[in-house]
Amino acid sequence: MRDLNSGVSLDREKAFLVATPFKKRGKTSLKISDFIFALSLDLKWGPPEKVRALLREAEAEGMVKMEGDMVNAVFDAAAVEVPMGFKPSTEEGIMDLGIRLITSHTGMSRKEVIALANEKQDSLKKLVELDAVVLLIAKEMGIDVEELASQAYENLLTRCKNEKNSKQNT
Repeated sequence: MRDLNSGVSLDREKAFLVATPFKKRGKTSLKISDFIFALSLDLKWGPPEKVRALLREAEAEGMVKMEGDMVNAVFDAAAVEVPMGFKPSTEEGIMDLGIRLITSHTGMSRKEVIALANEKQDSLKKLVELDAVVLLIAKEMGIDVEELASQAYENLLTRCKNEKNSKQNT
């Protein structure tokens, strides 16, 4: 089992988000629909499509494993210390901004863009994070993503620096 309290590849908020449904139900395995319900409706984090995207990212990063209609924690959810009164930020991330960029330029629905991104990520064998996949799709559609790509790169550098620092502290 992975320890999400020490230098993982995910930021703390994402670790808290993924751990919360498991902690609330005291289980290491949940129906995918229960996981989505917990974050989308209980925490009011975002629409189900956004939670599904988080779940796919968490699986790609080895936090969870999805099998059929079940999602299994690959970490000790009970050991994750979610702060009292934790509320996830509602700030739009790169992925959300990229999706909005594509929908505004193409008329595609958010759901269509996410489905396209999931297909593209699968074709890339999940080696590329979903936010980067969304930017790649936008670029392939001829949409200018220079500003978002620059922001994504800065986020990546910051995350790498934070990982390096937390590994040095352990």
